[in-house]
Amino acid sequence: MMEGFRVGLALIIPWLAGTLWVRALWRDARPGVWPLALGYGYLLGGLATVLLLRAQAAAGLPMDFAGPLIVLGLLALAGSGLAWRRILSAHPDLPPQKAKAPDETWQTLLFILLLGWLSWRCFGLAQEIEWRPLYPWDAWTTWMVRAKVWSELQQWVPFVDPQTWLTSAHGSAYTLAAWNYPETVSLLALWPTLAFGAWNETVALLPWLGIAVALGCGFYGQARLWGVSPLVALIFVWLLLSLPILDTHVALAGYADLWLAATFGLAVCAFLQWARTRDPWQGILALLLALACPWIKHEGLVWASLLLPAAVWVWTPRRYWPWLIGGFILLLVGWWAAGGFTFNIAGLGKIQLTPNIIRLPLVGRFELHYHDVWGPVIRNLLLLGNWHLFGYLLLATLLMSLPGIFAEPWRMAGAMLVIAGLLVLFILFFLTDAHHWARQYTSINRVFLHFVPALLFWIMTMLHIKVPTTPTESL
Repeated sequence: MMEGFRVGLALIIPWLAGTLWVRALWRDARPGVWPLALGYGYLLGGLATVLLLRAQAAAGLPMDFAGPLIVLGLLALAGSGLAWRRILSAHPDLPPQKAKAPDETWQTLLFILLLGWLSWRCFGLAQEIEWRPLYPWDAWTTWMVRAKVWSELQQWVPFVDPQTWLTSAHGSAYTLAAWNYPETVSLLALWPTLAFGAWNETVALLPWLGIAVALGCGFYGQARLWGVSPLVALIFVWLLLSLPILDTHVALAGYADLWLAATFGLAVCAFLQWARTRDPWQGILALLLALACPWIKHEGLVWASLLLPAAVWVWTPRRYWPWLIGGFILLLVGWWAAGGFTFNIAGLGKIQLTPNIIRLPLVGRFELHYHDVWGPVIRNLLLLGNWHLFGYLLLATLLMSLPGIFAEPWRMAGAMLVIAGLLVLFILFFLTDAHHWARQYTSINRVFLHFVPALLFWIMTMLHIKVPTTPTESL
């Protein structure tokens, strides 16, 4: 009984702290702010918990649940005071109540039905987590191994490379094939087991259900802030959370890919909001989550870097756009003529970008040769059941958006993000040894998942279907 109570505190207190601090960013109670705060608050609260656990280990303190929880509780109290003052200072004028029109009634009914469907789906996924033992390959070879070792030993034992482990005299270190992967996901799994008091697979995997719910909340909140009606916003959340591959990553919890998809996806949502409105708080949310991407997986560094050229475009006044395009073309020609370039970044390492080799810190070295994997790629993204009709929706939206791409800075920034993301995937699967992942139907869907929440939000901004407001307008 007490174990369940402590696990509940471990899951709720960081979420509450993050939610209240995000809610405090906005003075007014505009539609979508609370769902946005719930979504971003869960992710930021989880990352704050990871920071506290890292600080605990760095300080040489024993592994402890109470210390980080107290700090998070104090943060929640401070956030509640700040959020309350911000809300009270807004003094919103409540609009007069209107009688429901017939078309509003069916929209409200459909909204409730969709919300019920999503709730039932989340309940089913929660049962999968409860009933099924730890199953995914990477989970029980990498992400959960570290969490289980730390939980069982109640010590911050290091994980080192195999050679160091073999030559170690004291025998207190452990090793993994992926020993240098980021520890964030392992710490997220460890946290609720510290509250439980022992290793428990179901408890360790509960954060995966939470991040799926948080992704839906954050997506819905950003859609409402964009000006989309409640019904259409929920339809897009339904399109996202009903994707079979995404649901699989919740039901078969333990991979890091869902966390990276949520982190990068919500970063892009906030970035597009900032690009359109220049809201500084949206910019801060985008920056925080972009910086967190490499914490989740190494390739998150590459995904986050895709935001830089789009941000430069937004910052550049419209009259300088031709110069920006011309400068990029000259840079590309110079890069090709020089055979690429190589340089070092202090603290990161060597970066090599040539027509034949790409070397990136943390990510690795890739030799570039064309591989014809169009067949597996088309089957995975357009024909098989992992993505429903998402691939067709993406292609149609790309074609539809081209005529108005230069109309506003945010439109071009969004198109740059989408095209750059697809280009990176093309380079990965068509020009490197990762083509085996496409031929074998393995990581191709997991890697594409990283981009799907961001792509779907961009699709929504391009379509921006307007439906008359309903009684759910305040949601």
